[in-house]
Amino acid sequence: METLYLSSESQGWINRDTSLTFILGSTVVALAICTVAFYQRLPAEDPNEPPLIPYTIPWLGSALPFSRDFDSFIQWVRKTMPPDVPYSLYLGGRTMYLVTSPRLYAKVIRISKTMSFDLLERDIFQKIFEMPKKDLEQYCIGMHGSNPPLGMSKEEVEEIEMATKFAGQFKENWFNQTEGLDVLSQRFSVEWEKHVDRAVGATGEAAVSLRTLMEHHFFWAATSVHFGSHFEELAPDAAELFWKFEEGFLKLFQDTPKWMLRGAIRARDKLMTAMETWLIQAMKNAPQLADNEIWDEWWGGRILWQRVKMLTSRDFSLRAKAIHQFGMLWGLNANTPPVISWMLIYILRNPSLLPRLRKEVETAIFVEPELSIDWPTLMKLPLLLSVYQETLRLAVSNMTARVVTEDTDVDGYIFKKGRMMIAPSRALHLSPVFDHPSHPMTEFWGERFLVGESEKLKMMNSWRPFAGGITYCPGRYIAAAEIYSAIGILILKFDMRLEEPDGLIQHSPGRAGTGAVRPDRDGRIFMKRRYLGKI
Repeated sequence: METLYLSSESQGWINRDTSLTFILGSTVVALAICTVAFYQRLPAEDPNEPPLIPYTIPWLGSALPFSRDFDSFIQWVRKTMPPDVPYSLYLGGRTMYLVTSPRLYAKVIRISKTMSFDLLERDIFQKIFEMPKKDLEQYCIGMHGSNPPLGMSKEEVEEIEMATKFAGQFKENWFNQTEGLDVLSQRFSVEWEKHVDRAVGATGEAAVSLRTLMEHHFFWAATSVHFGSHFEELAPDAAELFWKFEEGFLKLFQDTPKWMLRGAIRARDKLMTAMETWLIQAMKNAPQLADNEIWDEWWGGRILWQRVKMLTSRDFSLRAKAIHQFGMLWGLNANTPPVISWMLIYILRNPSLLPRLRKEVETAIFVEPELSIDWPTLMKLPLLLSVYQETLRLAVSNMTARVVTEDTDVDGYIFKKGRMMIAPSRALHLSPVFDHPSHPMTEFWGERFLVGESEKLKMMNSWRPFAGGITYCPGRYIAAAEIYSAIGILILKFDMRLEEPDGLIQHSPGRAGTGAVRPDRDGRIFMKRRYLGKI
């Protein structure tokens, strides 16, 4: 039998480096200790908390399936987990609570004493916009879930607190049946018609990039209304910068390393500088607005001037004022253009819809001799409303979120203090109530909401594109008016055909929870003018 032979060199190597054995052994022991410590930090199932959704990858938990293919993840959860209960969800080292049923959603959004949205707003200002510390501390005074400054009375806190005052401004300027909504909606429709005619050109016929139409022309039609006609002069590249920033919005909130988001951060910083320049010029040229002024060429809608006036009275810095207005810019543009994009895509993918919608719209929008809109009629057109609601059902993926400020009982389960509760609209929008034997809930069907009152009520209990509770989207009325008029003007003035040369347009991946989901690629719309109109 052969014996193992070690050369003299090998024997010498072992004898000389006995320390290596010690190092290797120590490393193994250290790894074992670290592994045990790591797994000790993983969430243990607490019978008092909601049941934990199973996962396979330590630390990451359910993060990958949750972010990559949210629809499939939710369907798997519904098959795997007990129905109509909250769940514990482990994502990237954090335990959250997930609500997917309409009944529980209606319950949790009414819990205001021990669940706070304000703390999430603080994180957005801090992580995404990097608000200066002094301004952030001042803005957080009176936030639900945060402690008041030492020695400040409850009355003083209520006087300084800003969230409810901002909410009042939205209600005064943007809500249904307000003069502000009427004026801004009409201004937008005029600007939109100009931009669309410009995109098509003097020949009246053109192949137009879907992204250019929505992310440039719509952006500026809306922004020139809400931020005034001088904003584009001061920030001519704002549209392009905005979408670069928007691509990194969610990742900034998720604490993704900044070196991976350099493009988004550069775009954010350039836009912030432009916002400061605009504010300086607006405050210089229009320091005051009359009580009856709804719109101003420098400020745009009155609400922006009101916000700056309030922030100035509280001694906020120029950067903090710019951040607040930047937030408005994001809210106005991050959601509406994607919704219109998807609404147009769905309509043009279903050719039988176009003539039926056009017949409806002709009763509310008139383009000759000049643009005129009967707004009450437009907003009540049944097929257009159904297409709008179905588009929001499929295209919007917002995340109603709260921070639990005290241990809270929800349906017999304990939501622990400090953890986050999330209720994704996408989970509600894929509820069985929307299913139809011939039209699965995962597919677009323009007539889905053309049902009787009792069935419609069941659907609307699960239809939450604007979130809910105290965080119900304050811009929902202005957004709806812009969407209706934008689509109405397009289908009335133009014959259109959609081409998808780079493959079927789908949702951009990893966008669950951010609001309206951008299309993942461009498309071409062949447009031919039906009316001469004004060019």
